[in-house]
Amino acid sequence: REGGRITRGDLRRATMMKFLVCLAVGASAFSFGAKKAPAKASSAARSSGGVPQTPQQFKPAFGSPGVIAARAAERAAKDEAAKAALIPTPGRFLFAFGRPDVLQQRQAERLAKWQWSSEFLSKARPDKAGGGNYGAGDYFDDGLTVLERSQIGAGKEAYLTGGAKLRYKRLTGQI
Repeated sequence: REGGRITRGDLRRATMMKFLVCLAVGASAFSFGAKKAPAKASSAARSSGGVPQTPQQFKPAFGSPGVIAARAAERAAKDEAAKAALIPTPGRFLFAFGRPDVLQQRQAERLAKWQWSSEFLSKARPDKAGGGNYGAGDYFDDGLTVLERSQIGAGKEAYLTGGAKLRYKRLTGQI
């Protein structure tokens, strides 16, 4: 220093000291020059070159039908074990394309909903299904409603349509 001033030489020395300290810290952090720990070497797991051997299950089985069959049987056993743990899917949620058994089951369920009971038929058509015949079935079964029959009886042609109008015209001799 000259008169309290820092010279270039002082700066160079300080920079060099900082650089050497950084190198020393880096070398100790990565332990350069230290002895390596002995490697764990098992003779069964490593070949003579120090490279680990590939397990048998990952080696190709080309030309070994016994190995291929054993692997296929192992895969099938795993699949069966996985399927056994599953809850079976109800028929209505199955994908039924190409499954005639599922399709027939669904069709049977749908048809069972639309089966007409004898009770329903006796209420809907008392003249046809027995029990509760009101007498109207004894005289006619032409498919006309009670209103249409009353309008035909009263001669009101303007209110009739379709089969009722044809019936009226036939009865009155217009056809």
